[in-house]
Amino acid sequence: MDEDSRPPLDPDLDDAGYIPPDPDEPPPVTLWSAVGDVTPWGTTALLLSWAAVFAWLAMRGELDNSDALVAWGASVTGRGALDTSWRLLASTFLHAGAAHVFFNATSMWIFGQAVERIFTRWGFWLVFAFGGAAASLGSLAWRAYRYGPDASLSVGASGAIFALGGAVLAAAVRLRHRLAPGRARALGAALMYLLAQGLVSGFTRHGTDNVAHAAGLAAGVALGAWVPLSTRLGGPPSGWTMRTLGALSLLALAAALAIGAWTGLGGR
Repeated sequence: MDEDSRPPLDPDLDDAGYIPPDPDEPPPVTLWSAVGDVTPWGTTALLLSWAAVFAWLAMRGELDNSDALVAWGASVTGRGALDTSWRLLASTFLHAGAAHVFFNATSMWIFGQAVERIFTRWGFWLVFAFGGAAASLGSLAWRAYRYGPDASLSVGASGAIFALGGAVLAAAVRLRHRLAPGRARALGAALMYLLAQGLVSGFTRHGTDNVAHAAGLAAGVALGAWVPLSTRLGGPPSGWTMRTLGALSLLALAAALAIGAWTGLGGR
């Protein structure tokens, strides 16, 4: 009788129900080793555009000027459908003060580059634009309900940033079998902490648009569950559908910024 040539299992591990790893299963990956070399050009471009608009308004002393913010594309209740449509995205380029733009830029740098690397740049543009529009729509509906016919305005990209965070949270779930278990849990826990902290802090600061945050987060989770992952993380190559949606999202953002600049600089 042939003897089993395999080395015996450690008795302690055998008693604990230890199952040897499947040799055909791909080894766990780390996000940084897989996609860390992808340059976040989209995130950088958005941050630079925020800085340019903010610098212009600050130079003219119009950061707290409601008329100037409305002219540049603030989200305003009581407007027609056409005027409202471009403001859904133009409002994401506006910020009401130095602290506002600083904290949004910091969060954007964290979540934006993560989405660009995990979902590719096409996915990044789609999540930011669609999430930002969903956040603005949610905010508009809430403010119209709360304030009635009285006009109210909202500016800032925090709703779109929550969408990016929601997409990364969904990716952490989708990647739970590709990442080392400890890293997947740590990523999910860190994201939930950051997003929950943002929502909770919104209730303590006057003027924070938490409805926009919640709407953006919901849109981001939904998109993060659907948008294909990068090929480096086991996803399929970006097909024409994703490239088209990403390109249309980028064009919509560029058009909204251009219209805001035209009306803000006196073209209205």
